[in-house]
Amino acid sequence: MSIKGITPGRAYRAYRFPARTGGRLSRRVSAVRPVGTFAGVLTAVLLAGFAFVGVAAAATFGYFASDLPSASDLATVPVPLTTHIYDRSGQHLLYTLSDERRDLISIDAVPKRMQDATIAIEDKTFWTNPGVDVGGIIRAIQVNSASGRITQGGSTITQQLIKTRLLGDDPTFTRKIKEAILAVEATRTFSKSQILEMYFNQIYYGNQAYGLKAAAATYFGVTDLNQLTLGQMALLAGLPQAPSDYDPIQNMEGAKARRALVLDAMVDNGYATAAEAEAAKAEEIVVKPVTTSLYAPHFTFRVREQLVQVLGEKAAYRGGYDVYTSLDWNMQQLAEKEVRQHVDALKGNNVNNAALITMDPTTGEILAYVGSYDYYMHTPQVQGDYDHAGIAFRQPGSTFKLFTYLTGMLKLGMTASTQLYDIQFNMPDGSGKSYSPKDATKEQHGPVTIRQALRESLNLPALEVTRLVGVDAIIDTVHQLGINRDWDRSQLGLSFGIGAGEMRLIDMASAYQTIANLGVRVDPTFILKIVDPSGKVVKDYSKPEGRRVIDQRYAWIMDDILKDNTNPQGSFVFGPWTTIGRTATRKCAASHRRSVQACFGVTT
Repeated sequence: MSIKGITPGRAYRAYRFPARTGGRLSRRVSAVRPVGTFAGVLTAVLLAGFAFVGVAAAATFGYFASDLPSASDLATVPVPLTTHIYDRSGQHLLYTLSDERRDLISIDAVPKRMQDATIAIEDKTFWTNPGVDVGGIIRAIQVNSASGRITQGGSTITQQLIKTRLLGDDPTFTRKIKEAILAVEATRTFSKSQILEMYFNQIYYGNQAYGLKAAAATYFGVTDLNQLTLGQMALLAGLPQAPSDYDPIQNMEGAKARRALVLDAMVDNGYATAAEAEAAKAEEIVVKPVTTSLYAPHFTFRVREQLVQVLGEKAAYRGGYDVYTSLDWNMQQLAEKEVRQHVDALKGNNVNNAALITMDPTTGEILAYVGSYDYYMHTPQVQGDYDHAGIAFRQPGSTFKLFTYLTGMLKLGMTASTQLYDIQFNMPDGSGKSYSPKDATKEQHGPVTIRQALRESLNLPALEVTRLVGVDAIIDTVHQLGINRDWDRSQLGLSFGIGAGEMRLIDMASAYQTIANLGVRVDPTFILKIVDPSGKVVKDYSKPEGRRVIDQRYAWIMDDILKDNTNPQGSFVFGPWTTIGRTATRKCAASHRRSVQACFGVTT
């Protein structure tokens, strides 16, 4: 019996090989089919698993990278830099401003041994790793577990740079993941030398020293890193991990132990021989803590004040500017000496303090500025750190009479030859008492001209002009000269015209500057120019713009009268001690810098 389509005796074969086309197998079934199905399913599962892991990894990366800064920001994020304040020549550093004491340095200026020491202790695979070092992390875990405390970090130099410059020191797992992602990206973006240079300029070494150059100066007084010894380099290289723990100023033993670890690491990595390391371990650690220089202190603090007004406080302290001030260093030394000698000569008369300002009237530049007898003297009589030149309000006395007579010229058309009367008088002072002013000499001269009255500093003629023009008119003149000073007018009386109203010395000097400059007001400046770290001048005060506030004719007349004060025959009271051998005010108006101090010395 046979079944249609199947030849007898061929059934088994037909079952095993059911169909062929042209002598070729067209399809396999039965036992082969289950294996193929399993393989296909397995492949599909594996592919799905890989896809899931890939998607998960991508999602994880996307989650952590979604709000990351760009690795390229390492080169553009502003690094807080130290601002340096110099005298006008740039040769004398007066002071530094900084939130973080830092001076930038190129990698070429960092000795190879210093680079080696840092890499040996912080990241021995630095030159070859992709920004992270998995082996280093594992080794750090093992070492820290064995010691029971953190003695070794797992972060690479690149990760440390990312943390301090871009991410901050938030101790979270999320931050560590972001740090690793950015470290890999930074390694793709920058060369290893660029990363190491940024690290040396960024990292904190303790004692307010940010960056390697500041650290070398802070601990060893070294500005040229090539002068560092191997022992000093090793000590510096060991500081960033824990600056407080290894601070040689506070913990010498800790610093020595850390230095030894760095030197051993250098030997292990082939950066130093065992003999060199032992010699460096034996080096005595001599720390020379950095001191902040402060010269012409009252002047310097006025510079800081002006700088903050121009740039803002944050930029002033973090911008790394070079500030060239108006200070003439030689003139400043003479001014300080003059103040001390003048006060010493008058101590018998209960004089304990003095202040002095020297100004160029054509530019407004403050050439010398002394705020007290001694900045570092703190006594009830001399509060040395208080700026009596720029802050203190004092009665200017007879110096103020210039403004009174100028008001008479402006308001009433008076001239140098206008006749006044040096005659005593009595009048109510508003409190029920009588006001009976006198001249310093207690004499009366009768009719006098304005020229003679100002030259001899007579009180009574000045009070006569005050009665004629009024206190308000004199205040208006002071304001016209550019002095923004308001008084409580209800408290002012006739004595205001002879200097009873308080003013600052800087205001008096700048008002006289306007007269010396023939009526052209130039605002005082303590700064010549401000230069940013790239060398660009961001502010230049060397070519000031003045504005005319007083008619040149009136200013010239007052200049001409004031020069009479240098004539010893002009006043037996004031003539002898105001003689300087030349006409001071005229010289001031001609911008003879050496005479400006004499000009204000006479008037103050």
